[in-house]
Amino acid sequence: MECTEQSWLSNEQYLRTLARKAAAERVPVAGSMAITHRCNLRCVHCFLGDEAGHERVTRRELTITQIRDILDQVVAAGCLTMLLTGGEPLLRPDFGEIYRYARQLGLLVTVFTNGTLVSERDIGLFAEMPPRAVELTMYGATAATYERITGVAGSFARFLCGFEKLLRAGVHVRLKTMLMTWNAHELRDMQSFARDNGVVFRFDAGISPRLNGDHAPLRFRVAAGEAIAFEFSDAERIRGWRDYVAKRNIPPVKDTLYECGAGMIGFHIDANGWLLPCQMAGRYGYDLVAGTFAEGWQQAMPAIRQQKADETLKCRACEKRLLCASCPACSALETGSETVPSEYICELGGLRYERVFNAPETGGYDE
Repeated sequence: MECTEQSWLSNEQYLRTLARKAAAERVPVAGSMAITHRCNLRCVHCFLGDEAGHERVTRRELTITQIRDILDQVVAAGCLTMLLTGGEPLLRPDFGEIYRYARQLGLLVTVFTNGTLVSERDIGLFAEMPPRAVELTMYGATAATYERITGVAGSFARFLCGFEKLLRAGVHVRLKTMLMTWNAHELRDMQSFARDNGVVFRFDAGISPRLNGDHAPLRFRVAAGEAIAFEFSDAERIRGWRDYVAKRNIPPVKDTLYECGAGMIGFHIDANGWLLPCQMAGRYGYDLVAGTFAEGWQQAMPAIRQQKADETLKCRACEKRLLCASCPACSALETGSETVPSEYICELGGLRYERVFNAPETGGYDE
């Protein structure tokens, strides 16, 4: 007999409900792991940069045995999704073993890669045990631009080869780029490339300082007005932002500094075994080589939720914060303080707010 009163949640509704319940009980359902900080490219804007000045990098990257043990622990704690990233994760000769183990544990796995090292063995692995997605970074639409940014001759052709291998194998592929002064003139060509190949494309203008405190990458930021003009280049995207705002009320004013999921439902593990609330919040680290994930999650990670936003933090009551990507951890890298936001990120948020509420429904912003 069929039930006529069943009500099924959409995927989006289900994930929101799950996230709310996980946050209420502090279940670490969403994790990311950098299995190496090494990379075969030398991108001018990379936030990892020279790790010599990074206080946590005092030993070699985790072994396959240590990674398996940590994956066992995070699954036991309730983790459902795992992002494998780097550096360039495919540089590890045991990447396949790591990926297979994570999938066998039942994790929904996404892989971030530059795509230049995709092998037939990787393709076979993804065909056998499909990832949630493989997301490739595209630094430009031409070899000249791509290789100016990556610093490696021939890397554009290798990227295209890896991308085509994944597509032919039917792997769920996504593309992204970091919008910067060196590739902004090719953004629309990158968007067209993705559209012609039937894959999702996204870009981000929020270049950050390096984790060692080096501000050199900031010189590649495009002007905020230019970035927002790209972001709102068509009426569909404007409607998408307005729909986003309609479904999410402006959060009430709180005294907590961090309002994201870091340390609540999300975590990051770096290549040297440090558990962090997120990739950028290095000051809250816990050493998983010396302790367990459960200890770190219960004893160390709550510290980020205990940080308070004082009355001087202008973000607290800002009506534009729902559309702003301001992050205390990123602010600390740029301004030296978690409570002093980046002026550039604030400008992006303000311009985005104006476009969402004041831009016309039709007619894009293409120049």
